Amino acid sequence: MDQTPIPDESGSQEIINPDYELARDRQMREINPPKRYGCASLICYTLNAAEEMQDSKPRNFREALESNESKDWLNAMNEEILSLEKNQI
Repeated sequence: MDQTPIPDESGSQEIINPDYELARDRQMREINPPKRYGCASLICYTLNAAEEMQDSKPRNFREALESNESKDWLNAMNEEILSLEKNQI
């Protein structure tokens, strides 16, 4: 390995190793997850998801009949059927 003295601005000579590569030889930085994904965010996400599930519409007939608003769903379905019959669809 050939080490070449290179004068710096102060006038002294600094010896630089030609095999040195900054990207390879430097210490790796510590990677930390962002704080926005902490425990508080997880709790907030869970509460929002639970609220959406409570307020969601039934996906099928059985869920509509088993829901607390089953009478309202039956009325809405009957109205829709009458409208289809009236319009001959």
